[in-house]
Amino acid sequence: MKTIGIIGGMGPMATADLMQKIILGTDAREDQDHIPMLIDNNTAIPDRTAAILGQGPSPVPELLRSADRLTRAGADFLIMGCNTAHYFLPLMMPYLKIPVISMIDAAARFCQRQGYRKIGLLASAGTCHAGVYQRALQHAGIRIIQPDERQEIAVHDMIYHGVKAGCSAYDTTAVRRVLSEMEAAGAEAFLLGCTEIPVAVSMYHLEGRFIDATEVLAEEAIEAAGARSKKHLAAIRC
Repeated sequence: MKTIGIIGGMGPMATADLMQKIILGTDAREDQDHIPMLIDNNTAIPDRTAAILGQGPSPVPELLRSADRLTRAGADFLIMGCNTAHYFLPLMMPYLKIPVISMIDAAARFCQRQGYRKIGLLASAGTCHAGVYQRALQHAGIRIIQPDERQEIAVHDMIYHGVKAGCSAYDTTAVRRVLSEMEAAGAEAFLLGCTEIPVAVSMYHLEGRFIDATEVLAEEAIEAAGARSKKHLAAIRC
C-alpha cells in the first residue's frame, strides 16, 4: 500500500478533517487495512487568500518545504486539504519529485460523473478570485454559477466570522439567501470550495445539495493508495 503525504496546516482543523475522512472512507476491518499517512502540519504557510489578493507573501516556499519533508520521509504521493492553495500548484509542480492529486480536478471529475450541468460555487474570496474551480469545471463541460460581490462577501464573512471564529450563534440569514438565489439561477448542486464550508453546513444546519470537495479528494487518495474505498462518502449531502 502506498503512503499518502498531506501538506497540512491550512488550517490545522482542515488537515485533521481530511485525515479523518480518509480513515472513515477506507474499507478496513483492522489496523493493517488502513493507509499509512504522513502529515506535515505546517502552520508557517502564509495565508493563501492574502497572497492571491496581493496583500501577503507567497506561500510557495513553505508549501515546497512541506512537500520536500514529506517526500524525504517516504510519501508516495501528495495531497493538500486547502482549496485555495491549489492556485499555487502550477508554481510547485516543477519542483515536486512525487505525484500530487489535485482536489480541484478531483471535484470537477466527480461533478462530471454525476452528470451535473450547472454547479454553484461556495468558496472563500481567495478561491473565487483564483479561478481554479472555474477553469476545472469549464474544462469538464460544466457551467459554474459563482457568487456576485454581495453573495461572495456573505459567504466569506461566514467562513471568517462564523466558522474560523468558532461562533455557533452566527446569523446565516445572508448565506441562506445566497443559496436560494443561486438555486433560482439554476444551480443543481453547491460545490463546497473551502474547507470551512462543510463545517458551516453542519454547524448551522444549512440546507441544499452539497458536494464536499474534501470528501471527493479523500476517496481518490484512498484508491490511489491501493486501499478499498467504502464509496459511501460520495461527497453529496442533502
